[in-house]
Amino acid sequence: MRSWTRTTIPYYLAVAPFFVLFTVFGIFPLVVAGYLSLHRWDGLSPMRYVGFDQFSRLADDPQFWHALLTTLEIFAMSQVPLAIAALVGAFLLSNARLRFRGLYQTIYFLPQVTSIVVIAIVFQSLFGSNFGVINRLLEWLHLPSVAWMTSQWGMNTVVALMIIWRGFGYLVLFFMAGMAAIPPELYEAAEIDGARPARQLWSITLPMLRPTIVFAMLTGIVGGLQVFTEPQVLIGSLGTDVPGVTLMLLQYDYIGRNPAVGAQPDLGYASAIGWAVFIVVALASALSWTVSRRTSDKEAN
Repeated sequence: MRSWTRTTIPYYLAVAPFFVLFTVFGIFPLVVAGYLSLHRWDGLSPMRYVGFDQFSRLADDPQFWHALLTTLEIFAMSQVPLAIAALVGAFLLSNARLRFRGLYQTIYFLPQVTSIVVIAIVFQSLFGSNFGVINRLLEWLHLPSVAWMTSQWGMNTVVALMIIWRGFGYLVLFFMAGMAAIPPELYEAAEIDGARPARQLWSITLPMLRPTIVFAMLTGIVGGLQVFTEPQVLIGSLGTDVPGVTLMLLQYDYIGRNPAVGAQPDLGYASAIGWAVFIVVALASALSWTVSRRTSDKEAN
């Protein structure tokens, strides 16, 4: 027993800080959110137990379903093109004989470390309905202008483009790190056999990069379905009925940030929305993981 204690306890102590932080900032908030979702509470007056009424209200709330549809649309418009573009960009940077490759990597990564507020100002100046550069260009080409910031499709497109702009450089470096582990002899043999870059990407890079792609896909699902910052800095405090309101932004409105926007403060309902987001993310992640495992098993067989 003493020998087991001397050899095992130090390892548990070494990893204990992670589990302590995970319990305090991960499990405990989840439990509190579950408790709050069973109550109606504005943060000041006494709590009132309502059972599962908050979840019934969630199912009958058109704002919730509208926010869910908006979140899924932005996710599809941003994460899929982002992953494809970053994968192709990383492949070209890794295999092409380019000068100043480090400079290109730095330029691609700059949006990731740029203030989101600055990026929002730039996109507002580009896609503004009245004085935006894009609409001015469309008018110059004698094409009809687009209500980018006031229509559902337009706002979703702008938010998706912001996400792609910010995340492209990060995913490029992420995929390049995975491609660096692929033996270069495979590409040399493919070139000798006459395989073009597109064939090399499909037959060598994608199969060898599968673990990296799966990890990027799972993190993209978690982040893409919880998108908040981009629509928040674009929309501000205009309310829950404007285009571009995602699930996280709807939850933020019900926390009580600004009751004038049309959402009365209700931390219980906000917690119910948070649990709905958690369920959507968990189901999407499980589905993605299952599909990737089945595809991998089929290729292995």
